[in-house]
Amino acid sequence: MSESFAESCRAKTSWKHPYDELKRCITSTDVLWQQQQTREQKAAPRQAAELPLDTGRARLVVLGTGWAAARLIRDLNANLFDFTVISPRNHMVFTPLLASTCVGTLEPRSVALPLTDIQPQLKQPQNKYYAADAVAINKDTRTVTCMDDGQRQFDVRFDMLAIATGSQGSTFGIPGVEKHAHFLRDVANATHIRNHLITNWNKANLPTRPQEERRRLLQIVVVGGGPTGVEFAGELSNFISSDLMRIDAERARDIRITLVEGAQLLGSFDARLREYAARKLHNQGIHLVKSMVKEVKDKELVLQNGDVLPYGLCVWSTGVGPTDFTTSLPFAKTARGRIAVDDCLHVLVHPHKEDHGPQSPAEVKHNTAETHGHSSNDDFQPLDNIYALGDCCANVESPLPALAQVAEQQGRYLAKQLNRAAKAEKAGQEVPKCEPFKYHHLGSMALVGKGSAVVELGDPKGGRLISLTGFKSWVAWRSAYLTRLGNVRNRLYVMLDWTIALLFGRDVSAW
Repeated sequence: MSESFAESCRAKTSWKHPYDELKRCITSTDVLWQQQQTREQKAAPRQAAELPLDTGRARLVVLGTGWAAARLIRDLNANLFDFTVISPRNHMVFTPLLASTCVGTLEPRSVALPLTDIQPQLKQPQNKYYAADAVAINKDTRTVTCMDDGQRQFDVRFDMLAIATGSQGSTFGIPGVEKHAHFLRDVANATHIRNHLITNWNKANLPTRPQEERRRLLQIVVVGGGPTGVEFAGELSNFISSDLMRIDAERARDIRITLVEGAQLLGSFDARLREYAARKLHNQGIHLVKSMVKEVKDKELVLQNGDVLPYGLCVWSTGVGPTDFTTSLPFAKTARGRIAVDDCLHVLVHPHKEDHGPQSPAEVKHNTAETHGHSSNDDFQPLDNIYALGDCCANVESPLPALAQVAEQQGRYLAKQLNRAAKAEKAGQEVPKCEPFKYHHLGSMALVGKGSAVVELGDPKGGRLISLTGFKSWVAWRSAYLTRLGNVRNRLYVMLDWTIALLFGRDVSAW
């Protein structure tokens, strides 16, 4: 720009008032240069010290964006704390509706709640979200070491830390699971399953495919008879009968769904509900196999009883286990590799031992009780400023199952305790003693097919139990999860998706 402007100046000074024109050009050039420098200074990123980040409030760092972390972030009083959220995922996934995303009943956007919708104060400059993985924690220097894209590291300081990094799908050490099977724990997993399913459906119609290969592509194996596995099998059966049958009835009739479970189908439910669910799945053409898996190969599943199941798609939903991050932390852990916490969710450490429990997921013995080797919380020392909640932790005296409602209740509890303590400290009052966390089981639900679900309300231990089956349970299932969605926008998304699927069918495109 400066060269063209100088050429223009030279052209003008060549014919009229050379001295005056040259002076004007030099002055104009200087003004333009100063304006350009000002724009560059404004566009340059400012240093962190120039931003109003130091508010004098305590900084809470939250690791994770699951059920526990999302509820903690939502209920935290942003006028009492500054907070930083660290997670590679900038949204919370509403996992009960994730199976519907695999077959196109719901779009991925409908089950993903952005963090800034959960806690709008994350938009403020004193609060931060970092799309990174936490890789280490130093309790002495109060820093969390994070990894950016697996290449660059940086540290985040904290006054208080909440570890809510969740769990990962458990493979039980079975060969080939991680390489060949699909887990169903995130929107990305659901999208991959959907694309794989539609791709196999299209490949099976090619004239170049041998009959044996065509049959294999249309074989779908679901390993795990818990709510996730049952709901996925039910949604898949509905997708086949309602949508694929209208596209190609002959090909759709060749699809075979096999559900493999080594113990009880929906083992946490009442026996009557388990029997009802098994009957409904069987009537929908889903084959139920009771056996343990020995190995997962590229195109077939090998069972402990010697049977071999060819498959085109294998979905793995057998439970959860600890992550590499949680087992690597220098804190006390249970026999199952979960971070040990006390009644107030404080992280525990051994005061005089170097043995912190399992150091990797491979060292975890899944047939061992959570409390194995630990007698009570008195054997440990709590850390006042570090908490753990959700699937990644357990109380060594009374461990709770890795459920979404457990994690959400822990997030709500911890936010309440932190808000109460911060208010007392701000008012110059004595910080109240922590109230122990108490879990209240609300019940369990599972979709088992078109227009049918099993619902169990209340706590079996408390003797207050209501069981529902059939159409009324399906209505209760949809109503409960619709009202539990985090905001009005996602509720509208879900209702719109359900309506479109009912009126026009599901989309069968693959990307």
